Amino acid sequence: MAVAARLHAAGITWRLAGSAGRLLLGTPVRPGDVDVEVAACDAIAAANALGLPIPGRTQGGGWSSHRSEGMVEGVTVDLSAGLEVRGPGGVLRANDAATVATPLGGVSVQVVAPGESVARAVVAGDVAREQRARAQLPADAAAALAYAVSRIAAAASAAR
Repeated sequence: MAVAARLHAAGITWRLAGSAGRLLLGTPVRPGDVDVEVAACDAIAAANALGLPIPGRTQGGGWSSHRSEGMVEGVTVDLSAGLEVRGPGGVLRANDAATVATPLGGVSVQVVAPGESVARAVVAGDVAREQRARAQLPADAAAALAYAVSRIAAAASAAR
C-alpha cells in the first residue's frame, strides 16, 4: 500500500511485477519483496518517492535495467527502471508489457500481465526461470501462455 500511495502521489506511471503482482492476481505465492517497474526516465523520481538510493545500471543473464533496492515501511522494494531482456529469443522491453488493472486499497494498480515472466525467461534463454514462471501461472494458464507466445514473437521481431 505505501509503495502505491507514494508512487501515485508523485505522479509516476509504474507497474507491479514479480510474485507480489502474481499474488494480487490470485496466484497462491508468498512474495519475498515488491518488484516495481518504471520507465527509465522515471528512475530517479521513483527512487526519491520511495526513499530508495538512486538507481544504478545493472546487467546480467541478458537482463539490464537501472535498479535500486531498499525498505519501504518494513517491506523490501526492488525498483527496476528501463528493464530490457535480450537473449537468443530476441529483445523484450518491460515498458511494452501488458498490464492488468487491479484494485488495492482504493487505488488501481497496474500489474504486469500473467505470462510476461514466462516470455522474459524464454527470450533470455533461462530454462530454470521459465520453469519457475510457468509453475506460478494462474490455474487457467491458457490466456497467460497465449500472451507469452505473442510477447516472444514480438521479441524475435524486434531483434531483426
